[in-house]
Order: sequence, then C-alpha cells, then structure tokens
Amino acid sequence: MDQVAALLEERGPVLASIAVVFTTVLVATLLFGSNHVSHLPLVGSEYGSTDKRRKAFITNGIDFYKKGYEMFKSKAYRLTALDGDRIVIPRHLMEEVRQLPDDVININKAFDIINEHKHLQMGNPKLTAFMIHIIRGDLTRGLTRINPRLSAETDQTIREELPPCDDWTSVVVYQTILRMVAKISGAIFIGPELCRSEDYLNASIGYTLDFLNAVTKLKQWSKRWRWIGRYFTPEVDKLLSERKKAHNFLGPVIEQRRAAMKAGNDMPDDALQWMLNKIDEFGLSDEVLAETQLNLSMAAIHTTTLTVTMILYDLVVRPDVIEEVREEIRSVLAAHDGVMTSHALFEMKLLDSVMKESQRVNPGSLVRFQRYVDKPVTLSDGTHLPAGYMIETPHALAVQDPTVYQNPETFDARRFLNLRNGTTEDLLKYKNKEQHQFVTVTKDFLHFGYGRHACPGRFFAANEIKLILARILLDYDIRMPDGQTERYANINMGTDAFPDPTKEILFKRVKTAA
Repeated sequence: MDQVAALLEERGPVLASIAVVFTTVLVATLLFGSNHVSHLPLVGSEYGSTDKRRKAFITNGIDFYKKGYEMFKSKAYRLTALDGDRIVIPRHLMEEVRQLPDDVININKAFDIINEHKHLQMGNPKLTAFMIHIIRGDLTRGLTRINPRLSAETDQTIREELPPCDDWTSVVVYQTILRMVAKISGAIFIGPELCRSEDYLNASIGYTLDFLNAVTKLKQWSKRWRWIGRYFTPEVDKLLSERKKAHNFLGPVIEQRRAAMKAGNDMPDDALQWMLNKIDEFGLSDEVLAETQLNLSMAAIHTTTLTVTMILYDLVVRPDVIEEVREEIRSVLAAHDGVMTSHALFEMKLLDSVMKESQRVNPGSLVRFQRYVDKPVTLSDGTHLPAGYMIETPHALAVQDPTVYQNPETFDARRFLNLRNGTTEDLLKYKNKEQHQFVTVTKDFLHFGYGRHACPGRFFAANEIKLILARILLDYDIRMPDGQTERYANINMGTDAFPDPTKEILFKRVKTAA
C-alpha cells in the first residue's frame, strides 16, 4: 500500500490530467457521438465498433465503397476509413457541393489529414498558395512558349534513358519512365543542366517515394496514437533526413541564382526563376522556396510517371491500337512541319482518347474530391454535412458505371474520340463535346479533381505525357516478353491501385523512326 501511495503522490498530476482527457472524450462521445450524422446510413455497421470497422476497412476498403455505391447511388452515406468516419457524396450532388465556399469545405485541411502534414512537419498554406500561383500564372500560361523546349528535352531524355534497343531489349518500365519524367519536368522546373544532376534526381525522385512510404506507414497507426507513432516510424525519420539533404542541395542553387540576378545576367525561363521573381511579393523565405520546389517535383513526377506507365501497359497488349495512334501522330506531324507544337498535341485526339480511357479503367484512387467540412451545411436534398467530417466521392465506381459509360468493362481506345466527334451516344448528354478531353474536369470524371481546386498542373502534365508517348511510339516498337498477351495486373493498396513497378516491356528501335 505504501508503494501505491508513493506512486499516486509522484504521478498524481499526470494521472489527473489523463483522467480529465478521458472524461472529456467520454462526455463528448456520449453527448455528440455519431448522432449528428445518424441520418446518414452507415456502410460496414455489421463489423461493430469504430475500431473494428476501421480494421475491416484496411483489408476490405474497396468492398465498403462498392456496397455503398450499389445501395446509395443517389444518397450520401458514411463509412469508417483510416482517419475515422467519412461522408461519401453521390455524383448528382457534386455540382452543388463544389460551389460551397472554402470556409465551409476546406481542401487544405483535407490534404493535411490525408497526407499527415502535422506529423510530417508539412502543410504551409502560404507555400501551397505560392506554388499554385506559379503553376497557374507562369507554367500553364506559358505552355505555348515552353512547349518547344519541353519537346526537345523529351527527345533527348528518351535517348539518354532507353538503351540502344537495336534488337528487342527488356526495359523495366516504371523505373525508366520515372527518371524520364524527373528529367523532363526538371528541365522546366530548375533548368536543363541541373535536372540531369544525380543530386537533383535523387532529391526529386527520392523525396516523393520517401513521402509516400512515410504516410503509408504512419496510417497503420490508429489516428489517436499517430502523434507518438511518428517517433517509432523509421520511414518518417528517413523522410525528414532526405528533406534536409534536398534543402542542402537547393540552397546553393538559389543563392547562385540570386547572385546572377544582382549581376544583371540574363536569367533562365524556368519555375525556379519565376519563383525568385515573385518570392518577395509573397513574403516568403528561401527555405520556403526550396520546399516549394520539392513539392512541385513531388506533385508532378509521381502522378505523371504512374499515368504513362499505366498507358504503356494498356497499349503494349493492343498492337492494333499502337499502329492507329502511331499513324495519327505521323499525320499530325506532317501537317505541322514535323514540330510537336501545342496545337499539334491538341490535334492528336486518338492519343488523347487512349490516355483518358486508360485513366478510366485505371483510376488510381477510388475516391476523389476529398474535403474537410469546416462549417456545417445542409444540402438541397436535406443531407446535413456536420463540421469536423471528411467528405469524398467514389470516382472510380462512377467511371465504371454502365449508366455513365457504355460497356465500361471494355477498354475502348476510341471511346472519348467518338464522344468528342458525336459518333456514339453520349449518356451524359454534354452539349459541349470537348468535355470529353483528357484535361477536362466534370462531375462525372474527377481524375484531376473538380471545381476551382482542380489540378492546376494538368495542362502541363497532359503535354508532357503526350510528348513522351508520341516519341516512344514513333521511335520504338514495344511488345510483352515471353509471348504474354495479358496486361500486367495493377497492385491494389487500400483504395489505391498502382502499376506494378517491377514489370518489363520489350523495346526495339523502329528502323524508319521519325
């Protein structure tokens, strides 16, 4: 008893604090619990408690969404995901929801939760606003000016990264495309010399992969314990270490640019320079500028690589489609003096259709339009969205719904080309058929998001993807190894699906390459 008394005397304040916390949580649960969303059906209720539903979601998340989509196509419902309960919004409400102001549904807070910014020491709102300004104001608006350089960098990089391929040569697609995209994007982000530096490639590629690994591992901890789990997750430590190395690389580069600006030298036309020209206007430090460069690389390189890899996996098992696309590319180039201008890329409409169809059958993430509800709001159909909840919509299930796209189980290379031309029935009844372009965002196709926060870099990404695919298809034949005829299966992780990064395709240089 004396030992117990001594322990209570020593630890009394700590135990009292813990008691207060648990009492507060218990009272909040009893008073507020889930009653304020009880009007929404709960998918997965058969598993029992919140913790049991969360564990079931880890292994059967896709099944949760499929069940909800089948049962509640026109009604919002909720389910328990890794970060707690989420409200899933039906497609027909997306137009209304996207118009809600940012102080009601907050994309930045959603990203903070999804990407564990609090635990990974990220999520600077000024940085995000600065990066979006640069992408919209400089990168996208300058695409016509930038495109000749982008095309030249693509041609050079493909020659550098692919072996000679005089005969059929095996290539690990994902790793090869990853380096290609890092170099090509980097030429516009930081300049054509530095983008080939192994230090830059290690920083831009490694940081993205380290970030994804850190988030994935951290999410394996229950939400309530992530604040301490972060210290027992080696992947988090590696991310922070690699970020420091990347800053150490970018710091001197920024200093050299500043010195050149003071000397009155002609400055490069790249994203780093656009940032330097505006950094004082935004009141940001060089440290934030370096972080912005890292985030720009992370946003561009990973997603573009996954997209190109998916498309190549879809094409390599369809040699007839390859030949049709190749013929279109040659025809378009012949009409544009052999130059892949922005307009020439726009005219490659079959290629555009193939790209979008690949996105449709390989949507990557099952859900899109993830937002945090900052203020409670009631929608026109009576659906109440309480503050403190995440909302999202099941994009992948919508684009594979036969009421949205005919024969959705079939890969149809001409699907979106025919919809743009009006030669097949448009179940969505779009008046403007250009809504079926790769870069267009609608409530029916949310790969790039929807509304005012749709991906601002999608126009640059689309040009880069087309340039890479066009050059590969013109200069190389591709086929599956060992006579395989089936497409490589994607790897499913939770609600995400990725191309298998270990798979190989055979490349052989076309003798009459353009």
